Amino acid sequence: MKKIFAVLFVLFVSVISLFANGANEDLSKWPNQPIHIIGQSEAGSGPDIFVRELQPLLQKELGTSIVVENKAGSGGKLACDYVWKADPDGYTLLAHSSPLTTVTQISKECDYSIKDMKHIVSFDITPYAVLVKADSPLNDIDDLIEYCKTNKASNSNSGIGGAMYLQSRIMANALGIDYNEVPYNGTSPCTLAVMNGDVTFSVAAYDSAVNNDEVKVLCVLADERIGFLPDVPTIVEEGYSFPFMAMRRGIVAPKDTPDEIVLKLIDGFKKALSDPGFLEFAESSGVSIDLLFGDDYKKADEEYYDTAMQFIEFL
Repeated sequence: MKKIFAVLFVLFVSVISLFANGANEDLSKWPNQPIHIIGQSEAGSGPDIFVRELQPLLQKELGTSIVVENKAGSGGKLACDYVWKADPDGYTLLAHSSPLTTVTQISKECDYSIKDMKHIVSFDITPYAVLVKADSPLNDIDDLIEYCKTNKASNSNSGIGGAMYLQSRIMANALGIDYNEVPYNGTSPCTLAVMNGDVTFSVAAYDSAVNNDEVKVLCVLADERIGFLPDVPTIVEEGYSFPFMAMRRGIVAPKDTPDEIVLKLIDGFKKALSDPGFLEFAESSGVSIDLLFGDDYKKADEEYYDTAMQFIEFL
């Protein structure tokens, strides 16, 4: 009987070893099929353009095809839930922004937990700004405050309960004003609504105004001025201060993605992001490169979540 158990034990160990060696072999060959990057915003949005600019560079560094897909809707929830449920094999990634993903997780019933996903890289940090139509009589934040006191003002956002909405409500509360919130499907339509005069203003990512002569920026919601908008004051310079929900965009993978794959992805993104052509694109388009990788990016997302939770009453 002891001999039988001994034989069975040896067979068991052999089988386990074969599986382990097979897994290691598979990981050593990764990637050997296309990688899909799922965007939570519409085609042509800031995050979408950013990822598509990186696409050929990533293909070169990772040695496989990169497919960019857009699954906009429900404040980013559709894309997040899709990637959360995907196989954790490194072939399905999420291009997300901290405000959109985090605030949606707090305000809606979601399957995913952004803090539990494997964080790869954060590209940039993009503060929000207050945008008005180029020919608007409003020239600074005090003009907007006075206007809201005597007129029916409106702000375009990317969805009630979303990130732009939350930053807008935090601002309104701090400034002691009120206005109508008008939801649109994404940042680009919000900016277009300002350009068309359909709304008074929009609290949107400042890069919506870079190279856009049809909008005017009253102020940036940040502590320091933005290099791309050197003549635009911060809200702090205007005499007001409140929590700023600056946008941090990046890439995450499903929660059980093997660390070996995560490290390969981090290495590939590091090399792609250092490409001179990409850096020139970033400089000309108003992207404020601020790279974080792995655990550093995860920590930033956790801090963002904790800040957003302080204002859950607005959601």
